[in-house]
Amino acid sequence: MATAGPANVTLAQIGGRVGLTAAALMRRFGSKDRLLLALARHDAEALPARLAGAESAEQPVHALIEALAAMAGAVRSTTEFANHLAFLLLDMSDPRFQQVSREYTVAVEAAIGVVLRAGRAAGELRAGADDEGLPRAVHAAYNGALVTWGMAGGDEEPAAYVQKQLLFVLGSRLSRSVDRADQPPG
Repeated sequence: MATAGPANVTLAQIGGRVGLTAAALMRRFGSKDRLLLALARHDAEALPARLAGAESAEQPVHALIEALAAMAGAVRSTTEFANHLAFLLLDMSDPRFQQVSREYTVAVEAAIGVVLRAGRAAGELRAGADDEGLPRAVHAAYNGALVTWGMAGGDEEPAAYVQKQLLFVLGSRLSRSVDRADQPPG
């Protein structure tokens, strides 16, 4: 998907990556479209759970930032990121994908909320008047950081870029000292 994009990827390419024939994928999913929908559903379940895992860390908010940065680190180039954006366009334009995308957004923001609450309980994150909106702001900062990284030409590694932007957004709320290397851009 990342190398070809949803419009150009073939069942043969996907099968080659997972060790199956195009015919086997066709028997299992019925069409490329249904395979892409299954992929979207898988990500909608797996990624929020991955983020929620940061809840049990000693510093949950830092673990959340690291998890989001690691997700961004899977992107290897701006061209590859453009293919991910093409999948996002499918998420936004096809009603079947829209529902999955909505469920994903709710689950991601709920997972972020769980981690932020754990961060407050651990004394890592100060409470604020905007606590209710903070999970959505973190999610928006993550997505926005990836988009601006791509628009800027991707000179920096996406993981480092996302990490800096998230630290900038959350930095004033962190109550524990942050290593100088983790300081938000100033």
